[in-house]
Amino acid sequence: MKGEFAGIERRLERLRECLQKLEPLRAKSREAFLEDPYLQDIVERNLEVTAQCCLDIANRIISLEAARKPQDYYEGIIRLGEIGVLPTEFARDFAPIAGFRNILVHEYLDLDWNEVYANLQALDDVYIFAERVKQWLENRERLNGEHSV
Repeated sequence: MKGEFAGIERRLERLRECLQKLEPLRAKSREAFLEDPYLQDIVERNLEVTAQCCLDIANRIISLEAARKPQDYYEGIIRLGEIGVLPTEFARDFAPIAGFRNILVHEYLDLDWNEVYANLQALDDVYIFAERVKQWLENRERLNGEHSV
């Protein structure tokens, strides 16, 4: 893929790696999760990287689409809905990932492990996000191919 998309593709690959680590941990009970600090560490770090990948991807797409610059990460996800990369309602529902990322990065001393566990159980939204981004990439490739002939 062209250089302009390489950063997105690298982040999608890292996102896939994080999801592979997190997916089997979804089956753990809340009690098992809350009792295991090592499991909590694995989940916390991979959810942080997952969220950051999504936010970085959103900002890169916004830049490539020359869309209005968002004021913050939350608005970046919303913007993907406005420009048609994500369904609008899904974007509104997914945008709180920005706040969760901020909690993991900045409020790590007082994490609510129940909230972390709830986000572990909500990985389906990340899969939807990744799939929509892949569709956007395929459409851009097709458009770029048609214009370069």
